[in-house]
Amino acid sequence: MKKVWVIIKREYLIRVRTKAFIIGTIISPLLMLALILLPAFLATRGGGTRQVTVIDQSGDATLFEAIKSRAEATNETDNTGGSGRARFANTRYELSRISLQPGENIEEVKTRLSDEVKEDSNKAYVVLPAGVLDNAAPEYYAKNVSDPAIRGIEQAISTSVIERRLTRAGINPAEISGYMKSVDMRTIKVGPEGESEESGVPTFIIAFVMLFFIYITILFYGIFVMRGVIEEKQSRIVEVLVSSVKPFQMMIGKIIGIGLVGLTQYAIWILSAALLSFFGAKMFASTGADLPKIPASLVIYFIIYFLLGYFLFATLYAMVVAMVSSEEDAQQVQFPVTILIIIPMMVFSLVMNNPNSPTSVTLSMIPFFSPTLMMLRIAVDPPPWWQIGLSMILMIVTIFGAIWLAARIYRVGILMYGKRPSIAELGRWLRYS
Repeated sequence: MKKVWVIIKREYLIRVRTKAFIIGTIISPLLMLALILLPAFLATRGGGTRQVTVIDQSGDATLFEAIKSRAEATNETDNTGGSGRARFANTRYELSRISLQPGENIEEVKTRLSDEVKEDSNKAYVVLPAGVLDNAAPEYYAKNVSDPAIRGIEQAISTSVIERRLTRAGINPAEISGYMKSVDMRTIKVGPEGESEESGVPTFIIAFVMLFFIYITILFYGIFVMRGVIEEKQSRIVEVLVSSVKPFQMMIGKIIGIGLVGLTQYAIWILSAALLSFFGAKMFASTGADLPKIPASLVIYFIIYFLLGYFLFATLYAMVVAMVSSEEDAQQVQFPVTILIIIPMMVFSLVMNNPNSPTSVTLSMIPFFSPTLMMLRIAVDPPPWWQIGLSMILMIVTIFGAIWLAARIYRVGILMYGKRPSIAELGRWLRYS
């Protein structure tokens, strides 16, 4: 045990003292935070100004003013007057009108405006055809038609056309506006603690972040173990090590030492998250947003499944890399193990949408998928305790089986150089005692 402790200490210290560990520990959570907050931040920034010319063939003298009025009533506006500036999705639109009679030639006007659009991406034009108050569809011409702000103009036109249709039918839109108001449905989560109103977004964010961190760290530290073994084989340090410690002790010490590095990073990240929740709550509250509350039990499950998943996959990585003696060969033999980590990410949405379906329950019970999929189920809709316990037991049994198998391959393969073992040779290794 003393020799194993020495190996654990060595593997731990040589990694936590590196600049890569310090930078990764600080940068990784910042990148994840930026990945979540940056889109929301950018959405609040100005999207520029679009000059939109409305070619009005509707024959309705009030339609254009209704569109502009609706836009200004439902979106932020400035007070500069003029043609009226409306803000849609933080993009400012300047609307101007060209009135044409139904029989007038529109092609010349469209050609001129299209030339302007080609020269300036901030210009666009809309055609309100003669039958727009019946069934004809308006048309929007721009260099960039993927701008989400287009939906704002579409909504303003749609609402204004509906109002004008009602007016022509002798119905006052103001009298029925209350009946046409959309219905917003509240979502209430029912859990062990009772009922709580929740949009579902915080749960999704927590589940996704936890799933992603387990996935990336198991993959990252598993490959760490693999590269540590291959480096020792290539430098022949392993020949010196096995003269004083057993290969099994060396494998276990390496796996535990690198696993403690991962736990150290998690401890720093969890502490940082706790501080952010404590000091940043008032800042988020002032913006109208609430920080998602993470139960302590969820953090405990998170650590348990990380440890179980790490030990399982680190053992598998150590086992397969012991068969080869070069980085190139290691990249090939690790592929089946890596696939086992990737598959849960491919079925993420299936389990997220229905965490208690037979398929989700079965997948989460498979030891290779449990660290991510069972953790996802716990975050979204906690399953019965026996399912959680059974998944842990199955993982522990699989880990011991993998260690037994890896130890037999590792103790022979760790000293093999220059060739890959055949299936028959692997069989002899396993029978060797």
